[in-house]
Amino acid sequence: MNFLEDLEENQVFKLGSVTVVKDDMIRFSEAFDPQTFHLDDDIAGEMFGGIIASGWHTASMCHRLVVDNFLGLTACMASPGIDNIRFVKPVYADNVLTGRLTVVSTKKSTSKPDRGVAKLQIELFNADDALVFSMLGTVIIACRP
Repeated sequence: MNFLEDLEENQVFKLGSVTVVKDDMIRFSEAFDPQTFHLDDDIAGEMFGGIIASGWHTASMCHRLVVDNFLGLTACMASPGIDNIRFVKPVYADNVLTGRLTVVSTKKSTSKPDRGVAKLQIELFNADDALVFSMLGTVIIACRP
């Protein structure tokens, strides 16, 4: 289990990979982001060369990697939010996305000494190692008991 004291500035965690599935892209978009370039092959083809994943679907796939490979192994207490979400490049069906998390900073709380805050840069890259998604997360993490 990682506690706040175990995290160091510039420490990097590999988050594993996820393969983007077209049926999942369409189901997500139908439910939460029903824009034509997420659903219609012809329109998406003209605009992007094919249907692209919703940025929110990409963020959700990323978050799953973060939970499975970092937060689930860390004494995470909550998150007050995310900043600087960027949908950098389109994500297509069959893309393999690989995640990386970098600790930007940590700070122990002065009012609640059992915890602190970590700033985390989270990124997804496609198979060409091109950045497709990024966000800056803030996470409250317990200190070592």
